[in-house]
Amino acid sequence: MAAASGPNMAKVKTRPGPATHIRNGEYSAATRALALGSYFISGCMAINASQFLGAPLYLINENWYNSWIAFTKQSWGLLTTSMTQCWAPTVVRVSGHKSIRGELLRTIDGNLLSNFPERMILIANHQIYTDWLYLWWIGYTNGMHGRIYVVLKESLRRIPVIGWGMQFSQFIFLKRNWEADKDQLAAHLQKLNDAVAPMWLMLFPEGTNLHPDTRKGSKKWADKNKIPDMQHQLLPRSKGLQFCIQQLRRTVPYVYDCTIAYEGVPTGEYASEIFTINAAYFGGKPPKSVNMYWRRFDIWSIPVDNARDFDNWLRARWLEKDQLLDNYQKTGRFPADTGVDELPNGRTRRGAGYIETEIKPNKWYEYLQIFAPVGMLAFVLYMFYGGLPKQFMKDVGQRAVEQSQLEGPENLEQLINSAPRIVEVDSTNASTVGAPSRIKITNQTPAAAKKAIKKLGPRQSGVRNPKSKAKSISGQADKTSGKPRKLNAKSVVDAKPPKLDAKPEVDAVSKPLQISHSATNRSAGEAPKKLETKNETNASHVKVAGPTKLKSVSTPKKLSTRKVGSNASGPQVAPNLGVKSPPKLAGKSTKGKGAPVDKKENNPPKKLEIKSKPNDHHSMKQGMPSK
Repeated sequence: MAAASGPNMAKVKTRPGPATHIRNGEYSAATRALALGSYFISGCMAINASQFLGAPLYLINENWYNSWIAFTKQSWGLLTTSMTQCWAPTVVRVSGHKSIRGELLRTIDGNLLSNFPERMILIANHQIYTDWLYLWWIGYTNGMHGRIYVVLKESLRRIPVIGWGMQFSQFIFLKRNWEADKDQLAAHLQKLNDAVAPMWLMLFPEGTNLHPDTRKGSKKWADKNKIPDMQHQLLPRSKGLQFCIQQLRRTVPYVYDCTIAYEGVPTGEYASEIFTINAAYFGGKPPKSVNMYWRRFDIWSIPVDNARDFDNWLRARWLEKDQLLDNYQKTGRFPADTGVDELPNGRTRRGAGYIETEIKPNKWYEYLQIFAPVGMLAFVLYMFYGGLPKQFMKDVGQRAVEQSQLEGPENLEQLINSAPRIVEVDSTNASTVGAPSRIKITNQTPAAAKKAIKKLGPRQSGVRNPKSKAKSISGQADKTSGKPRKLNAKSVVDAKPPKLDAKPEVDAVSKPLQISHSATNRSAGEAPKKLETKNETNASHVKVAGPTKLKSVSTPKKLSTRKVGSNASGPQVAPNLGVKSPPKLAGKSTKGKGAPVDKKENNPPKKLEIKSKPNDHHSMKQGMPSK
């Protein structure tokens, strides 16, 4: 123990963390638990989300998938490391046997740098529940915190969030029933048996941590098999470790052994009862120091082909560890190697002695890696769909304002009555061709009205003046071009009416204007059918169809027809849409070459469709509907 007074024993001063404040009573345990719980749960959920996002890679390329899972396991290592730094700060004191000389290094700033191989089997004694967190930090110092595989008991896989992450991380779960576990363990090890893939397989041969109950079970087993019992550990179980070494010995050269001890455990007591998760992270009472002693064994020197020999070999290693723990109880230190080896190339390899450092990331911003995949996904979604939430809230606010303008239920009837209307011609009691028809304004069906109300809103749907009278449509032909002008049809409501098409076509010969009502009876829910006014001769064609909104005028115009020959000089007068008197249609008309029109009485209202072709010698006068 002379090395204890050497220069390598300089202690690192730890910075005061949250644990110090807890001891001084500056923060409550509830506040501490809330902060720790929020960080841990959000970190676990971010890691789980990252693993779910990368799951489809397994179907594309398994190596890509394994690399992505290694990235998420690095995030897990950073999560536990940053948690320990903030809520359970402690010092790690590392030393080793001469078999690992040159593999434990101290950086310029005093941090630990491990130089262990990329493929190894790691075994350790199990003192408390957080042993594996400290061993994972050793992997972080070696750059292997994304390639660690842990053998755990089956019950841990059922823990929400954490258990899901362990399954994605390809941890190995055992039921402690060899017959049931053998095939599953072999399948997992087969995937890990790749010589070029980095891998640390972490096992605790004792099976569980040291506790008064487990200590009694270990003593009972030792007495039954007449073997020496341990004082500071549990008896190791050899069958699982032997099987792992047998499966991996062609691709793994070494077995590394770590002996862990915690400062502040009185003789005869157990670290698992003192440094619980609740006490260390929520109560601010972590171990004062975590002490590790490392050794290395060549895998070809281990008798793995004989179960009895391997059991004796493993138990001998555990007796050595028990002696190390006993010396630690007395001195507070593990042995430390300070020797020097001369290498064939002229270089030297030295023992590291004691290396003391804090458990912390090398860079403060490394913890951002935990949330990087989810943050990138959120950024991409915002870039593509960022305007949707704003537009949605804007629409909701507008709808709320519109609804607030309705005074009561009686406005619903007004909204329906003021919906866009349809122009229909009542052809009942028609007796003569060319007589003015009755223009009837009817509402749309309730469903269409409600749809229009929803689209236009209460102001635009005509709540202000729902009973306004319709005005007739009037159009006047352009005297210079002979083409009909566009209609200036405005509705009583504020909604913008559709435009009416007027497409004149000029023919050399004009023929008499004929009006035909070709419509059958319709039910109340059907849309009104069309009333066609045709000039089969060369009159102009104006088609009025669909919902039309009209203005009423004081004096309605009458529909008249006159026969105009090729040399006629008088203009043709189109029917006016503002007429209120019923049409008088002749039973049949034989004038001109147009088809005869049958008289039909008591027909339901029909939509008006006027088609006419103007004579190229005459223009249309006042009263011709146009757009």
